[in-house]
Amino acid sequence: MNIAIVYQYYQGHGEPGHSLVYEYAHHLADLGHRVTVVSGETGYMRRDGARAPWHRRLIRRQRDGAVEVIRTFTYSALHRSYLGRLLAFVSFSIGAPIGLLLAPRPDVVFSSSPPLFPMVPALVAARMRRSAFVFEVRDLWPASAVELGIVRSRALIGLMSMMERALYRRSDRVVALTEGIRDDIVGRGWPARRVTTVTCGVDLERMRMDPAGRAQVRESRGWQASRVVMYFGAIGEANNMPVILRAAERLRDRADIRFVIVGDGLKREATISQRDALGLGNVEVLPPVAKGDASAFLSAADLCLVTLRDVPLFAGAIPTKLLDYMACERPVVAGLRGEGAAILEQAGAGVCFEPDDDQALAERITHVLGDPDAAQAMGRRGRAHVAAHFDARRLREKLAGILEEVVASRRERA
Repeated sequence: MNIAIVYQYYQGHGEPGHSLVYEYAHHLADLGHRVTVVSGETGYMRRDGARAPWHRRLIRRQRDGAVEVIRTFTYSALHRSYLGRLLAFVSFSIGAPIGLLLAPRPDVVFSSSPPLFPMVPALVAARMRRSAFVFEVRDLWPASAVELGIVRSRALIGLMSMMERALYRRSDRVVALTEGIRDDIVGRGWPARRVTTVTCGVDLERMRMDPAGRAQVRESRGWQASRVVMYFGAIGEANNMPVILRAAERLRDRADIRFVIVGDGLKREATISQRDALGLGNVEVLPPVAKGDASAFLSAADLCLVTLRDVPLFAGAIPTKLLDYMACERPVVAGLRGEGAAILEQAGAGVCFEPDDDQALAERITHVLGDPDAAQAMGRRGRAHVAAHFDARRLREKLAGILEEVVASRRERA
């Protein structure tokens, strides 16, 4: 098959942030399919965009092994403000269909959201080329943006809702990242047979406990005498950095405990400002780390954190960082409800707290750190659970099967 993938933040293991779409693309290419990715210019956590003049960056073709990449001009300062993020989405909405029209004619277009805005132009371009269209939903928009207070304009909410409905209606298949997302979509009336769950997975060979990496990172950062409590990932509106800072304030007299926040996003500067205003010398905020170095950094932690804002929609979320922590045998303290909390509890890989309860977070941290043997056992159980249920190889095979099924069904109807 000829497969086109549309995703704004395509990136490999040498860049920070998740690389799930990269891994999907290369898996499909390894199966013998011709794969073309249409993407923007930067990854989600990269601030160093391309430096050539904009008119020389309208369309750029690259080879990434067996995968062809068509990069289109996108506004790169997406972390400066919500306006910057909107401009990034809009610019890719213009470039994505152009890139898709320049790609070899695909049998199927696999388009991953968020962002939502580029998906409709991608759908139009796919239909112009008489290609099947599979729409992956990683986060429910506009519902998430509304619940977080990011989008308040009724006109914009109405427009985004129309786009969402059009995508569900016109897609040959909708792929949901979690059961909670699938239940929401089906519960609003879309046929269950056309909505399939394919959860995020973990590359178990790449994400693992790394004793040598742990020693190197801890020595280079001066953490040898510290019990490191680490948050690793996006620092955005959804990620509830204030609850971590409030817990750090409660534990500021514990000289042995050091909080480390690794990542980037719209709330990174606000997090640093709040840390400084509170005078929290026990909190470090570090730049994002390349995916290829993530295992070493996570292994350097003694405990890892997952925090989300307390909004009902997140009961259907499975943060990818949770699975990465578990794969690296790290005990986890998580401010989660619903699907993510159930995974942690079923695995016996950590403990949960009410999402905004900083006192409970501080107590859970001291409890887990106070029993190293139990924490180590949590880590082992977490790794075993991920291997049993979230092995990326099986999930990539499931996605490949969906694409093949959709193309075969479309050919039968032709």
